[in-house]
Amino acid sequence: FGGRLMKKISAGVLMAILTVGLSSARGQGAASDLKSLDAKLTEAFKDRDFKMLGKHMADDYIMIDPRGGVHSKKQYLKHLADGTAKFKDLKETDVKVRVFGDTALVTGLLHIKGKMEDKEISVEYRWTRVYNKKGDEWRCVLEQHTHVHPKAEKKPKAEIPK
Repeated sequence: FGGRLMKKISAGVLMAILTVGLSSARGQGAASDLKSLDAKLTEAFKDRDFKMLGKHMADDYIMIDPRGGVHSKKQYLKHLADGTAKFKDLKETDVKVRVFGDTALVTGLLHIKGKMEDKEISVEYRWTRVYNKKGDEWRCVLEQHTHVHPKAEKKPKAEIPK
């Protein structure tokens, strides 16, 4: 009796370990897939490939811009197509992915150089994108950009008179 019980317990523990291990591996695979997809979408943004962008945005996609404006998928793609922004250089750094089943958060830092309404710009934005997986496809459901203000110059400390 004791031998069979130990075998059942051992089998149960082994199954639990395998399940956790496979789940972790799937999460790492999804993170890698999302990082790759996100890089492709950044290139599509730079290249003004609105078809590619639209394909990977959920129908109820929401964009929150650095000023706090809220835009639908249709409004955001129309804004991009209007052509008021032209980018010379677009680079993402510090990209991190966290996967929670069929939902994922992707964050990073976007460095942009180009023109906005005929003014030269050089800005940085911290961004967050929320993706949801339906079937085999990840789609962005929400995106928010926050302007990173240039670092203030260090000023000498004021001396306190004695």
